[in-house]
Amino acid sequence: MCFTIEVHLTRKAIESRFQVDTSALYDFDFNYFYKAFNNPLIPVISMEHPFQVRLMEWGLIPEWARDRTKAEQIRKGTYNARAESLYEKPSFREPLRSGRCLVVAHGFFEWQLKNGIRIPWYIRLKSDEPFVFAGLYAYWRDPDGKEQLQTFSIITTIANPLMEKIHNTKKRMPVILPREIENEWISGDISLHKASRLLIPLDETYIHAYPVSHLVSRKQVNPQDPDLIKPFSHPLSGSLF
Repeated sequence: MCFTIEVHLTRKAIESRFQVDTSALYDFDFNYFYKAFNNPLIPVISMEHPFQVRLMEWGLIPEWARDRTKAEQIRKGTYNARAESLYEKPSFREPLRSGRCLVVAHGFFEWQLKNGIRIPWYIRLKSDEPFVFAGLYAYWRDPDGKEQLQTFSIITTIANPLMEKIHNTKKRMPVILPREIENEWISGDISLHKASRLLIPLDETYIHAYPVSHLVSRKQVNPQDPDLIKPFSHPLSGSLF
């Protein structure tokens, strides 16, 4: 699963890494913590606009949702999209065909269950570069026609060996796309075979992970606090693994 991410970056870093226009991020707050359940705006590169970064709300609402109540009900189950069942879910079927995207991030958080206590971990690339999650997006317009929402979901897959030890309850992880296949994900048609080939766990050798404090587990989190991603030693006996 993936419900909390870190996007503490700069426009310059995103422009350099992805060769995209970042003007939409002019007044965006690059924070250390974003929680899916708050439906935050996150930088996204879509197949419709592959050379621009746009801000989209986390929590995909399919275009066929009939009203606001139904839309909000659906999005509670679309913060993540399981790679193995994308073709089976009505909310994801059309976005998989024409609404694939790259969700820009610098890291994410996951919780490990140890001795009955949930230990938060921070995960990023060893290179410390910005990266992208494979995602799906959709546009939804309120029936009164006054508001159009651009929303997205992050795709998850089975965990690699490292993430299996960290996320040891669900044993899943977000799909982090290697640089060489980012463009492939947001271009052309996607068959079931091709999707299954692209939506796989990133090799653990590319990942750096360490425990952080319970600051990220509080109901009220200061998203601008750098201590959220600071290594922390938990007073537990034995190894966290």
